[in-house]
Amino acid sequence: MLGNLSYGKLEFEDEKALERFVRSRECNGYNVTIPYKQAVMHLLDGIDDEARAIGTVNTVVDVDGKLFGYNTDIGGVELAFKVAGIDVKGRRALILGSGGTAKTFRYFLEKHGAESIDVVSRTGELNYGNVYEMTDTQIIVNTTPVGTLSIEKPLDLAKFKKLEGVFDAIYNPLETALVRQARSLGVNASNGLVMLVEQGRLANNLFALAKDGTITVRDESKTLEIVAQLESERKNVVLVGMAGSGKTTVGRLLSEKLGKKFVDLDEEIEKREGRSIPEIFEKDGETYFRKVESEVVAEVCIQGGQIIATGGGAVLDESNVEYMKSNGVVVWLKRDAENLARDGRPLSKDLETVRALYARREPIYARIADFKAENNDAVIDCVGKIFQFAKTI
Repeated sequence: MLGNLSYGKLEFEDEKALERFVRSRECNGYNVTIPYKQAVMHLLDGIDDEARAIGTVNTVVDVDGKLFGYNTDIGGVELAFKVAGIDVKGRRALILGSGGTAKTFRYFLEKHGAESIDVVSRTGELNYGNVYEMTDTQIIVNTTPVGTLSIEKPLDLAKFKKLEGVFDAIYNPLETALVRQARSLGVNASNGLVMLVEQGRLANNLFALAKDGTITVRDESKTLEIVAQLESERKNVVLVGMAGSGKTTVGRLLSEKLGKKFVDLDEEIEKREGRSIPEIFEKDGETYFRKVESEVVAEVCIQGGQIIATGGGAVLDESNVEYMKSNGVVVWLKRDAENLARDGRPLSKDLETVRALYARREPIYARIADFKAENNDAVIDCVGKIFQFAKTI
């Protein structure tokens, strides 16, 4: 996406292995990631002033046999905050975490005029036990791994009444629980994807300059184009609605049109259990089924690039909804109660039961849906409406 330079990945078991690699000079340019952003610095012939001020290096370039270290993360942070509309000048900021990534954000906040910067750690003077005393906090930056591939969040943002901006360095899932809560509170927020891609663009330019004196991707608009493409590719479309509303049929057709993998959560549950859902209900009851369902929802929804058909009651557990939202948009397939298929569905024994169930669940579907699609007539029409919506996300 950024050029024609070959690129691979190497992993090292310890700092000695890192040192052997650096001394070998076998690569003329590479990125360095956690936990070696500081350890690599003493192995280099020169370090860019900004990287030295930050105290970490993430990009190394060989120029005429000498190794120079740079920090392109800072450029990634600057663009990410700009795109998110988060202004730090004169603001009181909290950084969650005290590792190498935190150093980059401290430098950024100082450079752009934050009034105060406090670092929260598990065992420091300012920790997760007393952090809520920082009632004047306006900017929060998360550099910890809490929230990666999960719906956990490091703290409760609702307790910071003056909050104006939140940045989460995590980019998987696309919308962490921290970012989602910030947005629900009307606070500007961003994940780490823009930062990730922009630092890559800047690093790529350093590699290209060292190779032949050219810059391959000059404009940061290329970063935003790539971010939009990645978000579109990775975002799930999660179909919710009553059992018998056509989620599996619609999902399979939508999968073909969008070129995304189709996953039926009920089928995944049956594979895991080695028995049908009616059999699960009959032998172990609904409570057991919901437990297994939640486990499958978490495993599937945290992955990206899928069309996911959920069970009718999956939305009853708020943590399930959180997982659905973490990497996707929720589409409610709305079908009238009398049109719902009822065969083989343990909780849909007769129309009266279905209507009572529908009355309890409809407010939940309405609340969590990003898009509503009527599915009472031709299925292809319903698929077409969702397809048009999906192209906009």
